[in-house]
Amino acid sequence: MSDRTLRAAAAVVALAGVGVAGYLTYVHYQPEALICTGGGGCETVQDSSYAELAGIPVALLGLVALLTLLGLLAWDSELARTLAAALALVALGFAAYLVILQAFVIDAWCVWCLVNDVLIVPLLALLTVWRARTHTSG
Repeated sequence: MSDRTLRAAAAVVALAGVGVAGYLTYVHYQPEALICTGGGGCETVQDSSYAELAGIPVALLGLVALLTLLGLLAWDSELARTLAAALALVALGFAAYLVILQAFVIDAWCVWCLVNDVLIVPLLALLTVWRARTHTSG
């Protein structure tokens, strides 16, 4: 797989994440806009004390992280590759923490949150491969 293809694939996955994280950020401020599957899990998770970290919506943190990743993909230097892979790894750890909270503490599942979390895995894989490759022009 070429460097350009890896970057494009990572950008597509990151853009999908931006869409989900952007929506979750929006519904954090406009809860009545939340569209969720049955059972009320999304509302429960969004209303929990874990939906914010130091007063900042977790969804907004995810949105900023994904936009940062897109910027790093555009920058495309060795430092950008390293930072992108590190950021994706931190995001994966945080996503795992959030899934554990949903399962064992909040006792509710937010489908939108899970979709966002699932996007982190292929993104991490793509960024890790991208980081491991020697920078090429093509």
